[in-house]
This record gives sequence, structure tokens and C-alpha cells, in this order.
Amino acid sequence: MTICQTERLILTSARPEHEAELIKLHNDPLVQKLNYRNVPQTAEAVHKWLGWLLAQWRKNGFGYWMVYEKLDGDPVFIGRCGLCDYQDTGDLEFAWVFFQDKVGRGLGPEAAHFTIAHALHNSTKEKIIGFIEQGNARAESAAKKIGLRYRGDRLYEGKLCRYYEMTRDQYLSRPRIEQDRCE
Repeated sequence: MTICQTERLILTSARPEHEAELIKLHNDPLVQKLNYRNVPQTAEAVHKWLGWLLAQWRKNGFGYWMVYEKLDGDPVFIGRCGLCDYQDTGDLEFAWVFFQDKVGRGLGPEAAHFTIAHALHNSTKEKIIGFIEQGNARAESAAKKIGLRYRGDRLYEGKLCRYYEMTRDQYLSRPRIEQDRCE
């Protein structure tokens, strides 16, 4: 397992033992609303999703990270953040989801900067993309903070979403925030 740290976060590569945490996360009211159209996520659905996620890690050497906030010496699980192959393109799709009570404090962008930099430094992928549901102003603001640019609306999983992207060069030309540590 890879473990990395930023100023306020500990990020670990996803593993099978994270399934119980993911079941709780995927059934958080905000996560259900914004990612699963208010459909409760079963243990079976999360298990299948985790299997797909682990295959991404085996294929690329990166994927979605489990994100923990450093609080008084005890890390607290707050969500997941990372990138995966987008369909059969050479693009990486970025996404993060955090528990409802953990959003709005800048932890998402902190995790995003780490996961994007890690993926770009460990691959030859040229573009990061993201889809945001219509009306999710908080996610759009966060996407802009990390450098994604709005490029129009596109269908995503049968729903019209806001489409964002940034190239490798655009991201890597940004000033470095800090050097993160990995074990």
C-alpha cells in the first residue's frame, strides 16, 4: 500500500480492506445526491466498484486514493479522490467525493492537487477531464481552483453535465504548492 501525506491529509492507495469505509461514504446523503442520484448504494454495488477501482491501480499504478484528515494524531476518513481512465480514450477522468460534513474547508483541492500531480508524474496521459452535474456550484468552483476549465455541456452516463478539462502542460506549468511525501 502506498501512503502519502500533504499538509493536512494522509492519502492511501485503495485496498480491499477499505470496502466498509466506501460503503459509508457512498451512502452519505450528499454523496448519494450528487453522485448516485439519491439511490442507496448496496454492499454489492460498492464491492463491484472497488474491484474496478483496484483494476485501475494495477493497470496504471494510480487511481482513487482514500483520503484521511490529520486530526490530533488520529487520521479520520473523509472521502476519496483520484483519477481513472476515461472510457477508451487517453484521458484521465478526475473525481472526488467527501462526506457532507467534510466539504467546504479546502481539503478537496488539497487532495486534488496531490492526486493529479501524482498521476501526471507517473504516466504519459495528456488530459485531465471532469464531469459535474448541472447546478453543483461548489464542485464547479473547486474544479476552477485546481485548474480545470469549462468546455461546454456533454452527456455523461445519460445525463447532461458540465464538462471540464486541462492538459498535462497546463497543470504542470502551474506553480508548485509544496512537496508531498510518500512511503
